[in-house]
Amino acid sequence: MTNGSTAAVGLKRVKMRMITAVAVMFTLTCSGSFGMEDIIGSSGPGLTLLMLLVLPFFWALPMALTSAELGSALPEEGGFYRWVRRGMGEFWGFQAGWWWQLSLYVDTAVYVALTLDYVAGWFDMPGWVRWLIGFVIILIFAYVNIRGIDITGWVLTVIQVIVIVPFVTLVILGFAKAQVNPFSPFIAEGESFWGAMGLGLAVAMWMYSGYESMSQLAGEIERPQYVIPRALLINMGLVIAFYVLTTAAGYAAVGDWSNWNTEGTSTSIDFIEAGRVVGGGAVAGLLIAALIAGNLGLFTGYLATGSRPAYVLSKDKLFFRWFGKEHPKYGTPYRSILFMALLNSVLILGSFQFLIVIDVFLLMFAYMTILTAMVVLRVKEPDLDRRFRIPLPTWALALWFVPFFGIAIVALVTNGWAYFVGGCVGVLSGPVAYLLFKSKYHGVELPDTLTVSRDAAGALPLPAPAAEEV
Repeated sequence: MTNGSTAAVGLKRVKMRMITAVAVMFTLTCSGSFGMEDIIGSSGPGLTLLMLLVLPFFWALPMALTSAELGSALPEEGGFYRWVRRGMGEFWGFQAGWWWQLSLYVDTAVYVALTLDYVAGWFDMPGWVRWLIGFVIILIFAYVNIRGIDITGWVLTVIQVIVIVPFVTLVILGFAKAQVNPFSPFIAEGESFWGAMGLGLAVAMWMYSGYESMSQLAGEIERPQYVIPRALLINMGLVIAFYVLTTAAGYAAVGDWSNWNTEGTSTSIDFIEAGRVVGGGAVAGLLIAALIAGNLGLFTGYLATGSRPAYVLSKDKLFFRWFGKEHPKYGTPYRSILFMALLNSVLILGSFQFLIVIDVFLLMFAYMTILTAMVVLRVKEPDLDRRFRIPLPTWALALWFVPFFGIAIVALVTNGWAYFVGGCVGVLSGPVAYLLFKSKYHGVELPDTLTVSRDAAGALPLPAPAAEEV
């Protein structure tokens, strides 16, 4: 724990193996290719593959490398909230944490709802049974999270094996039984290049998001300035390869690009149907298991990271004090986890279309604030001990971020006025909440700069209790 930070007091730290860290990161940023079908059907297979290859360099990679650099320099619980607060002050730090937290409150519920929708499609069940199953699922994974990120990391590793194995099978069989060129047609028929790209861009952005998430757990991982940046960089290449190969293999084996979607109609083609074509019911069944496991993994991972902002803001006296308590035995922010789980159990009752767009709106503002803080910290604190540093001068880094901001702005204005207004209301809730909580709890003054003493190996000092290995 660094001097001046109150956020990590009482939290239990664990040793996390790199394979576990990569599994957690893979969960937060991928957890399967489901959803890619909608890009193929709307943009065309060739343009889909091009976006999957090019977009990460302007969208995912800036956030991944920013998280790696600042995570290696400021490895604190709360992650990007701490970075923004240090670079831009308490107000903007609060905004980044608040917007991201609200976004995750909605986002996590969606994964459980999707799982329930698939189960309800196989069995005729009343609504209350559907909700009860969802409630039990939420409680189980909330308990896993309360037990600690060591247990959570192990569970997510198992889940990602269930996700990855069926897709690897699909890739092998899909290319072996390829019927069409995976890049043909390049653009959806009847669409211009820009029109076709716009249709699939929002989904592709969503598929390449989440690289800032694991920073929220830095106060609970031993040597986070080494573990998290390396996991980020390994995962970046893994996710790109995973998306490209699974999409190309699935489409090459089945073709019929215009019917690729996730609508579930009699003519729809998705990865499960592609698995049935190349490997029969066995492969299709494995992909159904991957779909369910992937959604539950996403819920579990984002319950872990999404519950941390409330805890850290509470520790900084900018949120309800009730959220700032650690479990006496497991050393986790259990109250924040329980609140998020109970909120999700209510949200799975509702319709998500409008909320999801607001969710994206809040996420885009948080992302732009994080990248702005990255540039500000480069200017304000050029000598900050960055164990990993993006190999670009600050001016070039700022230019590299420009396309990211452009893509984010496009995402903010392409869903119509109703969603734009709803998103703005969500964003404006941040300043209002800050004024209310600042007035009530007054916040806590943190030093402008942190003097960090490291051991002989260059690691940050760690708080008791002793770490346990994942």
